Amino acid sequence: MAGILQLLLLISVSVASEPSCPACSKYDYEEKMLERMIHMELAFEKLGEKVQQNLNNIKDEKKRFLEQAEHKLASLMDEAKKNQSSTLQKIEVDSNNTLEQAMAAFNDIKDQIVTPLVYFNAHSPQTSSLSTGEVIMYKTVQNNPSNGYSSTTGKFTAPVRGLYLFLMHTCTHSKYFALLKMMKEGSVLISTQNYDKDHYTCSSSQVFVQLDAGESVWVQCSSGGSNRQLYEDHPYRWTSFGGALIHN
Repeated sequence: MAGILQLLLLISVSVASEPSCPACSKYDYEEKMLERMIHMELAFEKLGEKVQQNLNNIKDEKKRFLEQAEHKLASLMDEAKKNQSSTLQKIEVDSNNTLEQAMAAFNDIKDQIVTPLVYFNAHSPQTSSLSTGEVIMYKTVQNNPSNGYSSTTGKFTAPVRGLYLFLMHTCTHSKYFALLKMMKEGSVLISTQNYDKDHYTCSSSQVFVQLDAGESVWVQCSSGGSNRQLYEDHPYRWTSFGGALIHN
């Protein structure tokens, strides 16, 4: 813009300073004017070329700027996608780990609070006569889902640790005795004596006991003899042995 103003000022000065020489002819003046106009035209052409060059430079600079901006934006978007993908993967891994930990904790709690189904009930002693120290083996097993009771040994073996309830129901014929005790690994848990001289009679005994897995409980004769005998008469009098896990 400053160059254009200077050029116009030059033209004004040139036009204003016409030759005042008396010797100059009209044709000389016109010739000089034409020469000046040609110079002015050339100057305008150079100015136009310079302006066009500047415009081209501006366009090129704008194009380079846009290309750089697009490249930078693409790089930022790629980086953002990578970061987002990495973040999502981390969230997924953390979520899976948290879920696995929660499931493990739940299973631990479930194992602690859920009482497994452990119980048994058996009756009908294999022998009616009793001898001292004899383990009573009940041959008819009605319930034994955990297979804790063995009719061949007469013993119940705890499959899991917990608090158990055991019971024995003892019946005798008139004038016969039955002296029994419930044992845990050789220690007496409870004992009973059953007798009536005129009638059939039955009695029941119950006991709570804490067992570790693998420990056994059974019924054993405390004192045997010729007048020591068990009795069973269905459906009224059942001599039986049973138990159940009530808490673990």
